[in-house]
Amino acid sequence: MAKLVLTNSNVILNGTDITSSVAAVTLSTSAAEVPTTNFGSGGAVTRVSGLIDNSVTLSLHNDYNAIDGLIMPLIGSTAVTMIVKPAGTAAAGTASPHYTFSVLCTEFSPVNGAVGELNTADVTWPISGTITKATA
Repeated sequence: MAKLVLTNSNVILNGTDITSSVAAVTLSTSAAEVPTTNFGSGGAVTRVSGLIDNSVTLSLHNDYNAIDGLIMPLIGSTAVTMIVKPAGTAAAGTASPHYTFSVLCTEFSPVNGAVGELNTADVTWPISGTITKATA
């Protein structure tokens, strides 16, 4: 099975390529666990999957023009489009999928660091709706 080392991922937020300011990206999805246990369950807990919940986490190198200027106006606004391309700008394919979704920017730290450190921001934003995975 092929392995992928992330070296050239591409991240686009609200139409702006922020790749050069992203140090790490994590796209997460989970399903709610809905209990269905009843008296006929034979003494065991039973469950089904419920609603899907998605989020994206970014580790950002802050730049007051490129990052702060883009994200601050989005806090408290409506969801915007984000595209994550783990294999870089290559055309979408089975080995280079593109993930597109609507993200709600709910947090941002414009100042984070100590003396001599890079000003960074780690954010986890909820995704509104589904994630579309393009492979062609």
